[in-house]
Amino acid sequence: MPRYWVMRVDHRGAKDFLWNELKAGRLRQGWGYREDQNLETIAAHRTKGAGITDEQQATWRGNRRMLGSEPDSIQEGDVILVAHLPEDRHWSIVRVVGPYRFQIPRAPEDYGHILPVELLSEERPVGFQAKGVAAGLRQTMRNLSRLWNIDHLGEHVEQILKGLEAPTGQGGDDNGDRLEALLGELEVAGWERFKFHFQGAEFEVPCVRLLETLYGEGNVEHTGGKNENGADAICTYRDPLGVPHRVAVQIKMWSWDTDWTRPLQQIKKACQSYEGITSGVILSTSERVTPGFEAARTKLQKELGLPVRVVLRRELLRLFIQHLPKLVSMEAEPEPDR
Repeated sequence: MPRYWVMRVDHRGAKDFLWNELKAGRLRQGWGYREDQNLETIAAHRTKGAGITDEQQATWRGNRRMLGSEPDSIQEGDVILVAHLPEDRHWSIVRVVGPYRFQIPRAPEDYGHILPVELLSEERPVGFQAKGVAAGLRQTMRNLSRLWNIDHLGEHVEQILKGLEAPTGQGGDDNGDRLEALLGELEVAGWERFKFHFQGAEFEVPCVRLLETLYGEGNVEHTGGKNENGADAICTYRDPLGVPHRVAVQIKMWSWDTDWTRPLQQIKKACQSYEGITSGVILSTSERVTPGFEAARTKLQKELGLPVRVVLRRELLRLFIQHLPKLVSMEAEPEPDR
């Protein structure tokens, strides 16, 4: 399993040089302007019990874990977030592909410590405030060290890398609303749990409870069953001017595109079977409707002379999320046994 790290480099004094080196597959670190600052040289001196200079000590203290032979050190395959490169408040993400080596460049005469790396962020830096970035990753930047481990945040780093695989990856420089992103994630998780807890006709029960929160508990009749006459529920209400309305509702738990027009036929039957119907609604867990279904819906509206609306998965899940505390507190009716 890879380990995860954050490394600070000299993003003020030599940013362009360090960025070009990173793109070339060389992650460089400072305190490497003399040959005796080679970490392998320092390690050999320490093994022999030989003394080291103050400069060597400073080099060792900040960079020791770049040397793979040291305990708790960076190894091939590890992932590093390189801070503030190529821009401030951004990371470039790299994977280590080879062992440490030391080579002082001609200019600037520093940054001799090198880790061979692969640039995973494809030259597209990851903004600290990007909506795909976990708060814990931003918080870890309070650490003022040159290099530190973030194994406990590895899952969040992998999520960013997965997001970067998309053309407009969520881990990239996307500073969208993180609350909107959170809502989207709750919708995805909510749909998975809905499929776990409810199947087929079982889905009518939470939907009827949702309708009761919207229209009032005494204003919803659960008509679903063998003799439903086209409606799973009838909702009655009065608009602000006191005009009475009755809504015929069909509930369909689908996981494919809505192309089957039977729910429209059921709405038509409900309008013929129940007095005073003023509109029809289909609550569906499908993500979208097909052009054929939409054409049939439009045709039915004209035939009946009243609106027929389809509420699809995203809107339906948002309604459940919005009203869930009240739904939970309501007394549930027995689930249909079919």
